[in-house]
Amino acid sequence: EDDSLQVHVLKPGWKQFVQRRALGRFQCSQCFHEWSSAKVHVLFHMHRHRGKGKVWMRIFRQVCRQCPDPRLEEPKFSQETMERLLHNLVLKILKYFYGLSIKPSDLLEVVVDAPVAGPHDSARCEGCQLGVC
Repeated sequence: EDDSLQVHVLKPGWKQFVQRRALGRFQCSQCFHEWSSAKVHVLFHMHRHRGKGKVWMRIFRQVCRQCPDPRLEEPKFSQETMERLLHNLVLKILKYFYGLSIKPSDLLEVVVDAPVAGPHDSARCEGCQLGVC
């Protein structure tokens, strides 16, 4: 993980994939308030050199709406969401570094498996603040 990764800011030879709209569950580390968001974005930067590869990841965080001085909180993902994120990442690696033809329909939608109430709170979303959402 690398919280300094930026969208479209890549070192030479690196490729990017942004998984949009993953369902994440959050819990405030101060007041323990819990919430879900269906708009959690995950940024991947990938590189392959001399047969070895690296993948860096940034998960965009959110802040609690109930705390006066909230901290950025990391989401938790279900097993199914993690499997779909990794499936899509592997397809992008195969496309970028091994020349496999990938259709948009090959990528799995990250399923929202829980009710999410209300609109996305852009003011409390790190991804929105950085122009990813």
